[in-house]
Amino acid sequence: MSSRTYQTSSQDEQLMINASKDTAASSSKQSYLVFIAALVLLLSILVLQIVILTKDNNKNTADNSCYANLAGDADSATYLTSKRPRAIALIGDRYHSPIYIRDNLITALVRENIPTTFVTNVSEINNASLSNHDLLIFLRDGMLWPNGYDAPYYIWMTDEQQLDIWNFINNGGGFLALHNSQGFYPPGGYYYKIFGGDYGGHPLPYTFTIRIENSNHPVTQGVEDFTIFDEQHFPKFYLNMSHLLLRGISPSNVESYSGWWNEVGKGRFCYLAPGHTPQALGHPMMQKLIKNAVKWLLKET
Repeated sequence: MSSRTYQTSSQDEQLMINASKDTAASSSKQSYLVFIAALVLLLSILVLQIVILTKDNNKNTADNSCYANLAGDADSATYLTSKRPRAIALIGDRYHSPIYIRDNLITALVRENIPTTFVTNVSEINNASLSNHDLLIFLRDGMLWPNGYDAPYYIWMTDEQQLDIWNFINNGGGFLALHNSQGFYPPGGYYYKIFGGDYGGHPLPYTFTIRIENSNHPVTQGVEDFTIFDEQHFPKFYLNMSHLLLRGISPSNVESYSGWWNEVGKGRFCYLAPGHTPQALGHPMMQKLIKNAVKWLLKET
């Protein structure tokens, strides 16, 4: 065998050895990559499980918080008995749809477990209907237009109805009056004697602030100043300033009396001015005010 042949054979063997090493290295690298991929997949599954468990735990925490809140309400007997106070609500007039009033009032009333009958017929305000309820709610004015809106209106509340409401409150009932419920009722009668105020007019709706005047009263507990798009009513206010709960503050800093309380005999009265727009009536702070007022009027606070 010549030296040339031997040298060629040695080179071939070296090439084979190098190829074998490259194959082994490639195989090792592939195994390492497979291992890394498997590890990443395992970690991803582990992270996903942690996320799911965290969400479940947060949900359980939220549920427990809801139950805790429910239990807190139950301390005031809100959910402990089916014998709950009943409310009758007179809602809707020429300028205010009963639909948005009902839909926004019912939220606060349901949370207080108050069965409520909504009526638009003013003749339903009488001694017989009031005697079956513990709370009276108004969001409407005192005008009726039987001959159309181009004809003069008349004041619908009779002397007998005024006396029925007076006796209802005097004997322990609660009366929540909202928004324009101070407008166009019989002057000098029992109704305004309960109210402690009177209609004073309002401009077109705009954005203004409701400021808490007395944060120590049960009606305003947990309520902060808030801004709404609504009619800013400027009612006349005849009671002592200690009865004032809310003020309205216009963009030009014009103030109005926007909420107060009164007591008549064994019963209670509360007036809250916002409520011309669904946004105002449904505002979380307004909902809180309604909820608090209902509890105070029913003597559950």
